[in-house]
Amino acid sequence: MTHAPVLKVENLQTRFKSVQRGKYVHAVDDVSIELYPGEIVGLVGESGCGKSTLGRTIVGLEKATSGRVLLDGVDLSSLSGAALRRSRRALQYVFQDPYSSLNDRQTVGETIDEALLIDGTYSLDERSRRTKELLDQVGLANAVKDRHTRELSGGQRQRVAIARSLAVNPRVLICDEPVSALDLSIRAQVMNLFLRLQKDLGVACLFIAHDLALVRQAASRVYVMYLGKIVEHGPSQQLYDRPSHPYTQMLLASVPEVDPRVEKLRSGPLLMGEIPSPINPPSGCRFRTRCPLAVDECAGKAPPSHRLSPDHNAACVFAPELYGGKRSALVQQSALAASV
Repeated sequence: MTHAPVLKVENLQTRFKSVQRGKYVHAVDDVSIELYPGEIVGLVGESGCGKSTLGRTIVGLEKATSGRVLLDGVDLSSLSGAALRRSRRALQYVFQDPYSSLNDRQTVGETIDEALLIDGTYSLDERSRRTKELLDQVGLANAVKDRHTRELSGGQRQRVAIARSLAVNPRVLICDEPVSALDLSIRAQVMNLFLRLQKDLGVACLFIAHDLALVRQAASRVYVMYLGKIVEHGPSQQLYDRPSHPYTQMLLASVPEVDPRVEKLRSGPLLMGEIPSPINPPSGCRFRTRCPLAVDECAGKAPPSHRLSPDHNAACVFAPELYGGKRSALVQQSALAASV
């Protein structure tokens, strides 16, 4: 990338007080990511790894313990009042569940109009025109404007949520599993709509998901997160073709094949065991308690981040060998032996 990132997260840490006295939940730990204008970046990992907390911290729904979020080079934590509100408009969030993210007592028109009203730059007539324009963009007839959101289907509700997030012309969208709560029959429709809008409007997007196939289709780059840390990141095609962290390899191998005959015959490395508690994360490499390649060195200190290509990094002592394909078979054999 030759131009400056529109969003830059530096060494972000988010911790919550635990019910255990004196303990903290290490939800996000020393995470750094970059998002460039007009691109879609994927953020993947198991449930509970900290993906949603990272997204919520970026937009200010959760308070960062340390680190910085920079929008166009400006540290958001240094702003307050009107300046902070202006910057926050450029960062919008699309929630996973369209049934809980919209107010059932509002009509569709009121839902979108509220965002425009808070923005404060539109007159009444302009808000009305903008609402109609947004409904057209997301494929909803203007007739739904007077219907309550509770009367809509899940797919329609998520289209309204997308329209609301686009109302103030954001530069960055944080999309937290935006289609996972929808029926399979309409998931593709909403996803195709989202991709078209993102391309037409040129908005940058951090796409949080556990559906790796969906991320591969949408994202140009991918970050892989495990227990609060980024363990690997790189160009989408390269990361999927040459995964170089054992967790990434096993995560990809866990994706079921569509053809049941292929699924029955495959023997890829599968994830074993449960993700450790973020209250007491393992020392050294956090994946070592589930990793078939773990050695004593992995427990001693955090693994180095190896630069495998100009844009591909992986935090594992074996990353160079995995990138070269020398240990991929060992990961598979070790994982299969552990499952016996």
